[in-house]
Amino acid sequence: MNRFLLSTCVVLALSATGCFSGSGQELHAVDGTITKDGVPFVDANLEFEPQTAGAPSYGKSDEQGNFKLYYSTGKPGAAPGQHTVKVLGGRKATDAKPSEPTSKEAPAPQLKEYRGKEIVVTIDPDGENHVEIEL
Repeated sequence: MNRFLLSTCVVLALSATGCFSGSGQELHAVDGTITKDGVPFVDANLEFEPQTAGAPSYGKSDEQGNFKLYYSTGKPGAAPGQHTVKVLGGRKATDAKPSEPTSKEAPAPQLKEYRGKEIVVTIDPDGENHVEIEL
């Protein structure tokens, strides 16, 4: 009898926390391109912070300045609505690539946050959500 009661309590607790439900944050696929002075901005970490509900989504630009967003849980996409975008690190594709450290003990370079105009992007639940960012 005690096992049945304990099992029932565990199942109810897990159901209440959403472990057995398909519910979760509504996500929409987002991709884009980031450029600076018309040149692809590469190796940049992007953070899309929703201005309403939901957790941030993250992406990293490739050698062509292209990126895709992944929600904080690792699933592809971002929450709908307006997002404030932060750009950390990165460089223009025409700039020299940073040299690799010669020692395993060398400190990792610090990422610098791009500080310029405020970047606000809207993720449309019914749209294609291809974002073009010019720094």
